[in-house]
Amino acid sequence: MNYQLLLRIEQPVRAGLIGTGAFGNSFLFQARRTPNLEIIAVCDQDIDAARRACIHSGVAAADLAVCTTAAEAHAAVEARKTVLTTDGLLLTELPLDVLIEATGVPEAGARHGLAAIQQGQHVIMVSKETAAVAGPLLAAKARQAGVVYTTGDGDQPSMCIGLLTWAETLGLDVVCAGKATEADYVYTPAAGTVTNGRQTVTVSDDGGWDLWPLTAGDPLARVQARSRTLAALPQAGVAEYTEMAIVMNDTGYGHDGERLHAPIVRLQEMPELLRPAQDGGLLRREKVIDVVNCLRRDDEAGMGGGVFVVVRCHDRDSWELLRRKGHLLSRDGDYAALYMPYHLLGVETATSIFSAAVLGLPTGGLDTRPVTEVGIRATANLRAGQRLVMDRDHAIPGATPVFTPPAPVAPDAPVPFYMAAGATLAVDAEAGTLLTYRMIEEPAGSVLWAMKREQDRLFLA
Repeated sequence: MNYQLLLRIEQPVRAGLIGTGAFGNSFLFQARRTPNLEIIAVCDQDIDAARRACIHSGVAAADLAVCTTAAEAHAAVEARKTVLTTDGLLLTELPLDVLIEATGVPEAGARHGLAAIQQGQHVIMVSKETAAVAGPLLAAKARQAGVVYTTGDGDQPSMCIGLLTWAETLGLDVVCAGKATEADYVYTPAAGTVTNGRQTVTVSDDGGWDLWPLTAGDPLARVQARSRTLAALPQAGVAEYTEMAIVMNDTGYGHDGERLHAPIVRLQEMPELLRPAQDGGLLRREKVIDVVNCLRRDDEAGMGGGVFVVVRCHDRDSWELLRRKGHLLSRDGDYAALYMPYHLLGVETATSIFSAAVLGLPTGGLDTRPVTEVGIRATANLRAGQRLVMDRDHAIPGATPVFTPPAPVAPDAPVPFYMAAGATLAVDAEAGTLLTYRMIEEPAGSVLWAMKREQDRLFLA
């Protein structure tokens, strides 16, 4: 489509941002350069961080107004100043067309998203932690209120949904879709090392995980050997499970088991491995959402956290022509991988904003409903009274994310990861145990917990 159609509007779209982390910073900077988009309010618990983000984006310090009340904020907007506040709910009282929720805090995202919808604002939910738990309810409430709730372009759920639905619109037979993990596995031949983000391991060519296309032997055995050889490197974390659960709930696609396959693959191997088991691949079923760890040499382009689909090749002549043009096909020509090797964080989010404000359409799901949840399984013995504290990558020591079927809040039902995160264990949980609601002390006054119960009544009763 011609995206400039989104800019055929009579007056600028007014937006507010909650959360000035990496996503929020990138969004603010690009928003100042996006035609017909005005950011009138910015919120962060650290007011100095909000101020720095605005100044970095090009707003003069004199044009910023710190506000603690709705009256102060309305006066600042009338004076053409950018509102700065630590109160996210204050933004829902302003004349915004769109609210971008990017706190990454599940409880905060639930409060802000619900309040914005109730005030008639469109919501771009960047906080996947909230979307994975309560996204279906927020989407339903938005439809009822005549506004849009959606994932945001620039984040992988929305980008994956865009690529998947593009393929379906063309009539392509999608077998698998998903994303690459944030950091590629980068092989440096001279050093004999593989680096992933902040971690590096030394490897040898006799480990069975060799870097070249899987043209000989059992490809599944070889990719499993890679995983063992590189076990010290992260292969799929909480973010991958959370984002892929959102894609499932937005598209109706499923998963292939409790855990992601998350194979370590070179780009050209994706159509070889992400296909049904009867054809030599990893998948026990079709229409699966999964993740890859992209393996490449240090002089090659990679995935950069991008997204992909794997499709069947019904027209052999056309696809063989495309193979000669450099597209990624399996050796037998039966499957192809199509991918976008990027996601640009908030740099891309304006398309979701304009789609909501101008077209009244989400860039995420059209019929969001619970398909899967992200649960939490103990990998070590956990004790009553222990608080499930997340690290910087949202991992909880002694626990791992898993996919579980949607289930109403009940004592013996699996508790979603982001409802357990930060909570205190009420009972002991031995290694291997799937944590349930009765094992968790429910926080008092939680909007997220209340929304989960309402969502259960709406979809699972």
